[in-house]
Amino acid sequence: MARFSGSRAPGARRRRPGAPGFTMMELVVAVGVIGTVLLGIAGVFIVSYTNVDHGGRVSRATTYGHQKLEELRNISFGVLATVTTASDVPEPAFTRTWTVTLVPGGAPPARMAVVRVDVSFLNPTGRPATVQIQTQIAE
Repeated sequence: MARFSGSRAPGARRRRPGAPGFTMMELVVAVGVIGTVLLGIAGVFIVSYTNVDHGGRVSRATTYGHQKLEELRNISFGVLATVTTASDVPEPAFTRTWTVTLVPGGAPPARMAVVRVDVSFLNPTGRPATVQIQTQIAE
């Protein structure tokens, strides 16, 4: 039986200077560079996800605002003129408030009202945000 001394594995050869391959220092530097790049990419994904989530919430808030404007356009002007401010919750995370203001100086049948709909929600970071839509409705 053959005896082996030292820490080399059986059949392993000692590396000669100038031989091809990577040193331990080159490997550590390469891992460090790759790790830094991957952390940067992860940060971009997090910011992108937050922005896409916020955009989706703004789109839903805008849709809820337009839905309420359509509802208010479809009621008679006499009923609309009696509304000043009201609100509802179309979805648990959204609050919708609308205000109807009659434009002074108009006489029937030429009266006008300014209708404003505010839809409030929390953005992905927890701060409140609002989408505001305003239009005029004639008698």
